Amino acid sequence: MTLIDWLLSTGFTTTLLGLAAFLARNLILARLKASVEHEFNAKLEALRTDLRKSEESFKADLRAKETQIEVLRSGALSGLASRQAALDKRRLEAIEQLWVGVEKLQPLKFASSMMASFDFTKSLQMASQDQKVRDFFSTLGKGFGPDKLEKLDAHKARPFVSEIAWALFAAYQAILYHALVQLQMLQVGADLKILNVEHVTKLAKAALPSYADYIDKVGSAGYYYMLEPLEAELLKELQRMMRGEESDKSSVELAVRIMKEVASVNLASSATSTTF
Repeated sequence: MTLIDWLLSTGFTTTLLGLAAFLARNLILARLKASVEHEFNAKLEALRTDLRKSEESFKADLRAKETQIEVLRSGALSGLASRQAALDKRRLEAIEQLWVGVEKLQPLKFASSMMASFDFTKSLQMASQDQKVRDFFSTLGKGFGPDKLEKLDAHKARPFVSEIAWALFAAYQAILYHALVQLQMLQVGADLKILNVEHVTKLAKAALPSYADYIDKVGSAGYYYMLEPLEAELLKELQRMMRGEESDKSSVELAVRIMKEVASVNLASSATSTTF
């Protein structure tokens, strides 16, 4: 058998074909692997590029939003500061208005001091029977009528002062007007039954709890001596407000109790005034 015949024999051919197939397979696998790697790398690079673009876009968007937030924050803070400044200014004006109200009520302190000097019950009995007694009190009361007092605008301060500040002022005013009602009753000799002092007593005790025993002992004659302590408490509260301190729970609860009694006194005083 010649070399050519051997090479062309079936066994060699099979071997050769197997080797060729092996080489072809490896070549295909290598090319396929290279192709896959190339495609993967290309896609990975494209993905990285997209991610970088997305990151840059996100950062740019974030910077833009941060700028917007800062603008809004600056505007809000500026507006808040302006409103707070305006509110502080108005609060100071309200404090002044309330104290001016106290000053305008000062003439009634004299009327209150007169009521503290007389036995109101006995004086009213005498006035109801004697014109001279009525004339006497009319002379004393000149200049104390509601139309003689300066106009109060303290109510404009109420939204801007603390609850207890307004309550103390309202109590102070109610007690003074009670003295004015007493004086008017003496001027006309009105019936004692139309005056209900129970409400004023409750108000006095609510406004100055430490004076409760004193009021029980001396009655309405002691109201005048509560005016100075009330002024002092009101002044203390107004000074506290000017320091920017907030009201505590106990002062708010006290204000509610005082205003409840103020409402009762005002209602009773109005009913009394309309009867004479």
